[in-house]
Amino acid sequence: MEVGFVGLGVMGMAIARRLQAGGVSLRVWNRTTGKCSPLQDGGALVCTTPAEVAAGAHLVFMCLLDDAATERVVFSQNGIAATASESTIVVDHSSIGPDATRELAARLAARSGAAWLDAPVSGGTPAAERGGLTVMVGGEPVAFERALPLMKHYARNVNLMGPTGSGQVTKLCNQILVANALASISEALRLAVDGGIEAARLPQALQGGWADSTLLQLFVPRMLEPPAQSLGASSTMLKDLDNVQAFAAARDVPVPLTAITAQLFRILEYQGRGQVEPSELFRVFDRA
Repeated sequence: MEVGFVGLGVMGMAIARRLQAGGVSLRVWNRTTGKCSPLQDGGALVCTTPAEVAAGAHLVFMCLLDDAATERVVFSQNGIAATASESTIVVDHSSIGPDATRELAARLAARSGAAWLDAPVSGGTPAAERGGLTVMVGGEPVAFERALPLMKHYARNVNLMGPTGSGQVTKLCNQILVANALASISEALRLAVDGGIEAARLPQALQGGWADSTLLQLFVPRMLEPPAQSLGASSTMLKDLDNVQAFAAARDVPVPLTAITAQLFRILEYQGRGQVEPSELFRVFDRA
């Protein structure tokens, strides 16, 4: 069975390479064709349009930047919808708004009968490369069961959370927890540095206590010593936090801590540093 993959950014490429390493035959497309080369070298067919990808694949995976990019790839003249059919399942690993997901899925179903699984991921590129991603999925159980064996090539924890849009709602909850934790860690680490203790030992000192977490252990070293390999752009986190606030506001749900944290990430964007990884949030607390 040939599988389609559209969107070969850092995360998309890591997922696609895991699929290919698992023996999955791929049809791929990316806006910048040159990014397809590593997969082409491994035997993937490089397509000229998303429509060509979908024409030869019953499952089409996407990993795109935002709502606009997703709509364009699916519904442009040469988009996935042009050749999708009732047997097509679109698995969208993009992190976009739940309401946008539901609208796009309904449009695709009305036009072609294709199923849509919203399946945003968590864990970062390193987790994808070792097959350890967490995937939170929304959609129909039948489509989920068909896609699950493929997702297991790159994910350790995959859960169907409910109907279409449920995966994106779960991802918003994830981002609330991650972003606010990073803000708290940044604040605590600044106090440690200026308070005169050996800040690098903070993860060791707190290990096993209530303040311990995966994020604490991972990000304190990255905050103190900028890493060689980025885990992703801060601008992506800001996009997700903006989606949190819009989705919450539409339902009269207060998210005050997230609103403050979003402004900290917006400072990085304002400073022209939106492409730095989220550990750079610590630098917002630097003295002038």
